[in-house]
Amino acid sequence: MLVTILALTLLTSTPSAPPVSCLSANGKTACGYSCRRSADDVRCASTPYGTCGMFNGEVYCFDPSLAAIHHPPDEGLRPECKGLGTEAACGFNCVVAQGKIACAKTPYGVCREHFGELKCWDPSETTIHEMGAETPRPGCLTASTAIECGYDCKNNRTDVKCAATPRGRCEKNDFRIECFDPPSLLQCAHTQPPDPAEVRKPKYQRREEKPAEASQSPNGDPRTRIGG
Repeated sequence: MLVTILALTLLTSTPSAPPVSCLSANGKTACGYSCRRSADDVRCASTPYGTCGMFNGEVYCFDPSLAAIHHPPDEGLRPECKGLGTEAACGFNCVVAQGKIACAKTPYGVCREHFGELKCWDPSETTIHEMGAETPRPGCLTASTAIECGYDCKNNRTDVKCAATPRGRCEKNDFRIECFDPPSLLQCAHTQPPDPAEVRKPKYQRREEKPAEASQSPNGDPRTRIGG
């Protein structure tokens, strides 16, 4: 009886993913999600959280990382594909400049243009698991023709460095810049992925989640957080 109840609980807690679809074009077949096809190409995203776009007869697809899926931003997880001329890219916070286009890999990443170069930078998966929607937006700093992105960036006339985590710190002494990032002590384990339809919504429109996740490990170690 207990096994039956547990099975029913797991089934009801599993989010309903949309059905997989398939498309064919020019002798090719692709299956997945958000499928798009052109005259001679067809592609699909691998997960229901992904997206596809078509530009100049070519199909581009993108899937968010697991960290972004489990920890969507408050405004919703909405990857996009953009095109400009012969250039195209998919991801988040896309930037178009100097006839080029680039996108961050996570919703917490940034893209900047400097001296004709488009640079994108994303916080690590560990940082996103640890801070979720509270992950601070990284910044970018330049020095001459160089550009770097991250946290607590420092520069001099020719060099620029940034910390890789929000708790990191960079210090400038004379003409040298040193950065340090404390290690994360978080251990994050997920059970079920969130509902694809829910993570696209802004936070205030999402269904309330049941408090089924523990805030610490069974042995009382507060560094272990189930569900991240």
